[in-house]
Amino acid sequence: MVMQYLVSRNEEYLKHIAKVTQEIAEILEILQVLQYNIVELKTQLNQLETSEDAQKKEEWFAKQQKKV
Repeated sequence: MVMQYLVSRNEEYLKHIAKVTQEIAEILEILQVLQYNIVELKTQLNQLETSEDAQKKEEWFAKQQKKV
């Protein structure tokens, strides 16, 4: 009887471990996407020149004014 209980509890733990493993894999995938986006953003910011930056800011503010 005790052995059957231990076997059933072990199966439950294995199911929980599989679920946690799946959730960790999903979190890692999301983190990889986030890391890629950060690297891309850094690249874009490093390539941006001061004159372009000022022009882009003006364009952005103009768009915001049109929305209001």
